[in-house]
Amino acid sequence: MFKQNVYDYIFKNVEIKQNASVLDVGCLNAKSLIYLKEKYNLTGKLIGIDKQSKNFEGADTQKALGIKLLEINASETLDFPDNSFDFIFHKDTLECITNIDNHIKDLHRILKKEGKIICVHRDWESVVCNGSNKKLINKAIYEYANFLQTGWMDNCDGWIGRRIFGYFNKTGLFKGKIDCFNDVETEFIEGSRGFEYINDMRFFIEPNGFLTQIEFDELLADIKKTYQKKEYIFSAPFYIYVGVKR
Repeated sequence: MFKQNVYDYIFKNVEIKQNASVLDVGCLNAKSLIYLKEKYNLTGKLIGIDKQSKNFEGADTQKALGIKLLEINASETLDFPDNSFDFIFHKDTLECITNIDNHIKDLHRILKKEGKIICVHRDWESVVCNGSNKKLINKAIYEYANFLQTGWMDNCDGWIGRRIFGYFNKTGLFKGKIDCFNDVETEFIEGSRGFEYINDMRFFIEPNGFLTQIEFDELLADIKKTYQKKEYIFSAPFYIYVGVKR
């Protein structure tokens, strides 16, 4: 889940016209579209797509806001006509696409002339978490970054954030630039990104995951102790590509 300050950083210098048609790829529960609608007072077509409709929590509320949610696998050809959208928002989804080059060409196809895309992704291997057990923390971060979660991920790449610019730039289809926002926390409390990141690892315990139960328990205890000693820090870099269709 994005924090408000991450959104504010992403859209600090971005202009979106009020009647723009907008697509959110990997929309989950459409929080991004709700943010955009409120920030820009959008009145145009707002569509969110996600591989799993079970992510459309609060769909009735979103429908009341004029947001349409569709279950679509972005790894496949997007079922939209050419030149459909003025703006595409794409967050933490690119690594899940099986053929990223073809996907970017498809995004270019459905954008209108001089349409804009913002693609945001954490660079998972660049996550930083302080603690005393350096070996275990490094293992957890690396394995989490490169763990293919079955059922909804078609692909994964722990370096995806640092690769975004290259993926888009090499196509020659967009005129774009790259930026980075480093989200830093010093509180390990429920609702914080680091708290959810570490606790999420309880779902990846062997035999189907990458940590033993003992390792997970040691990891969690180490982070909690580090926080109690007032030495805790967590940071996660978001790479932000802003491109305009050529």
